Amino acid sequence: MAESLIVLDPQADKSLQTQIREKIIQGILSGSIPAGHKMPSSRRMAEQLGVARNTVVLAYQQLVDDSFLVTRERSGFYVNEAILQQGVISHTGAAAVASSGDVDRAFWRGHCNPVSVSRRALQSRPANWLQYPFPFVSNEYDPRLYPGAEWRECTRDIYAGREVAQWATLGANEDDRQLVEQICTRLLPRRGIYVEPGQILLTSGLQQACYLLGQLLLNSNRAVGLVQPACTETEEIFRRTGARLASLPQDGDGPLLGEELQNSDCCFLQPNAHNPTAVTTSLERRRQLLQWALAQGSVIIENDCDHEFCYHGNPLPPIKSMSGGDSVIYLYQFPKVIDPGMQLAFVVAPKPVIQRLRAALHAQERVPAINQRLLAKFVASGHLDSASFRINQQLRERWNALGEALMYHLPKLHVRRASCGTACWLELPQRVDAELLQKRAEQEGLLVEAVRDSSTLRLGFAAIEADKIEAGVRILAQLINGEVSETEETLSEACGRRLNAEALQKEFSGSVLLGTNTLGESYRIQLMADGTMLGYSRNDVDVDETDTGRWWLQGDLWVRQWRNWSYGRKASFYVVADGHRIKWFNEEGKLIDSAILARDS
Repeated sequence: MAESLIVLDPQADKSLQTQIREKIIQGILSGSIPAGHKMPSSRRMAEQLGVARNTVVLAYQQLVDDSFLVTRERSGFYVNEAILQQGVISHTGAAAVASSGDVDRAFWRGHCNPVSVSRRALQSRPANWLQYPFPFVSNEYDPRLYPGAEWRECTRDIYAGREVAQWATLGANEDDRQLVEQICTRLLPRRGIYVEPGQILLTSGLQQACYLLGQLLLNSNRAVGLVQPACTETEEIFRRTGARLASLPQDGDGPLLGEELQNSDCCFLQPNAHNPTAVTTSLERRRQLLQWALAQGSVIIENDCDHEFCYHGNPLPPIKSMSGGDSVIYLYQFPKVIDPGMQLAFVVAPKPVIQRLRAALHAQERVPAINQRLLAKFVASGHLDSASFRINQQLRERWNALGEALMYHLPKLHVRRASCGTACWLELPQRVDAELLQKRAEQEGLLVEAVRDSSTLRLGFAAIEADKIEAGVRILAQLINGEVSETEETLSEACGRRLNAEALQKEFSGSVLLGTNTLGESYRIQLMADGTMLGYSRNDVDVDETDTGRWWLQGDLWVRQWRNWSYGRKASFYVVADGHRIKWFNEEGKLIDSAILARDS
């Protein structure tokens, strides 16, 4: 029983030993492996899973140490019967709960308030975006840029006894003094901002900071100015305060000082590189916006993110640093590539504002004390400076490569790219539907972001290697310059080369298929040379599903059969390869599906 529940993924980040251990624990806690059950011998389990016996022995020993298994002399390993005391849910109980789903749905519908989310806030992106050949996604980074060694060094340091005594006793509503000191003395002075520790509040990301400010500054009688199209998350947060959202027009120099701005009680600005349009607010326009705020008695919320990565010249000074900047509330979030797991941000504002924000934050989740001290150590050790310099060099190379590729392959289109940030803005010809283009591009292994209700694309370059950028832009240019139509291919007229049995064996053995199914779930299928398949999918609520199956050839037909997916039924296809894209046609020649074919690195 136990070995049938375990499916190992040799390409996963976790070791095989860890995967075995976690699968057994999952089976025990779910009741699939009952209390008192005798586990297979280490030799038998190793043979079934195709791993070294020592790998299973070590996994078993860990489970014994953690009290999930017990050993009996000359008998083997058994599931600890004391596990029943932990309240394991049986399959029978689970079935009973599942059968009452309709009753539960009606019950909770009567108790829950409706929740609405604007359509623009629900942008889809495949969960396995990094495995696509050309991931031009924004707000994501190539994992190889992360300063992992530096973080490991700091993690070891903060677990010293003296360090633990400092951060472990931090009050529930306090910020780490060492981190606040680093912000006051090292980070902000570089931006021309000089404040005291009492003017700083740490938050769990930019969204939490915006939420707190929205609750403090906005209500149904006030208006907040946002340049449109706006960052969807920020727009959604401010919309839920009940305030009127004033759409601010902009030109190449930034937001215009028009009627909408004049009627706003505050405005949210991203002067370095507006998301998503990549407009940099000029120095003169920054002065004009500050003069407007002082004259109107209004508040500017300034998001100063993206200044740390500048590829041409020096970043412009923040509005907060200018004369009269006391009416500006300054926001900053450490870049995801520097701070991958924590996403820590901070607010700079006058003390009365910080005091009220801290009070509002009291009932919310705070930045964990260990994360604060870890980041403080990272900054104090000089790792932030060295990592930022190194990453900036890499991103500058990609920024240049994208600019050259766009100029060469799409010379007639208007492209806007800021000297800061990690994405550019591409205006499409009027005949091209941006959302349709996005879908067709994904079929070619090219991930781009269409801005809803506009004929524009956003191209990120922080997640794609420099030497792949031109090839990706070339594919994009072919799609844009060609006729993007709704006509569906058939086998007889399909673009690409039809794969015969010999080509199928060569192309598919040891390859990976990437795609998105009809339900919008991203999937990854590994095709082993011995004919086995390992499938993984993730749905829109981040629930993972796995399955195994077999694939084989029947003449020039590619045949696959899953254990559970697709009802476990056998299916046969003709296959056409068109670049990175694989297209499946049924025996009648109708297009059934397509995916990206990639080699496991």
